[in-house]
Amino acid sequence: MSAISNLSDEAQSLARVPLFRRLEPHELEHLAEEVEQVNYKAGEIIFHEYDTGDALYVIEEGAVRIWVTDEDVQDVTLAELHPGQLFGEMAVLDRGQRSSSATAMVDTHLHRLTSDDFEKFLIAHPDCAIDVICEIAARLRQTNLLVTQRASRNVNEVMEQRSTLGQRVADRVAAFGGSWTFIFLFGGILIAWMAANTLVLAYLGHGENGAQWDPYPYILLNLMLSSLAALQAPVIMMSQNRAAEKDRLAAEQDFKVNLKSELMLEELVRKQRERDVQIDQLMRAVPNVPPASIDKN
Repeated sequence: MSAISNLSDEAQSLARVPLFRRLEPHELEHLAEEVEQVNYKAGEIIFHEYDTGDALYVIEEGAVRIWVTDEDVQDVTLAELHPGQLFGEMAVLDRGQRSSSATAMVDTHLHRLTSDDFEKFLIAHPDCAIDVICEIAARLRQTNLLVTQRASRNVNEVMEQRSTLGQRVADRVAAFGGSWTFIFLFGGILIAWMAANTLVLAYLGHGENGAQWDPYPYILLNLMLSSLAALQAPVIMMSQNRAAEKDRLAAEQDFKVNLKSELMLEELVRKQRERDVQIDQLMRAVPNVPPASIDKN
């Protein structure tokens, strides 16, 4: 503890990071000379997706959001990182582009280690590579879980959870109003109404119209039909709006399933390439074995 207290402020700051906890005091001092201290304001972007991966970052203070933009131009949060966690390691290790963007959620203080210095650090301290591998594995598990959750949704269950009592009633009314049962029932009522007022009640009772309560041209019947149509139209429109929303959710679901399939295919292709490289290395490791004998085996 006394040895750490004698370190410089930068070295003491590094000593609190789990990735560097195995380092000796003199190694912390040496690393402090190579690590750059950077600060970002809340909402400031640290790097963008597809940027060149030139450095790794370790959070000293604050919080960082790792996110990507999908094809719907919607931000998808992959992880929210806190002090002691690192990010940007994948692009540094494979010298490729950034696979995601990083934004400071609050005022954040970071340790920035360039790719060359990080490679030298791992070579000099292979035990620290275990922490890096564990961090990458945890990040991959979290990303896989996110993809699974985003792609595995039952549209009908989602709509049922969102629906209100009025919307469920509208669906029932629209379903009944668009059925043959409604057509036959409503047609039977109309025929019975007109037949009763024209053929039966006209000859009963006294007066010009007999006992008819709605003589021709059936004004009361027309009023009832107009009222029914006026009430049924908005109910049907409500149900159509819910059907359109369900179609939108279904289309979104299809997209996410396709996205998940593409990610799985990319992973399979990557593993196949790695296997091809391993086979090529094995072939080079046994140069004395003739190709014909390998084919026979």
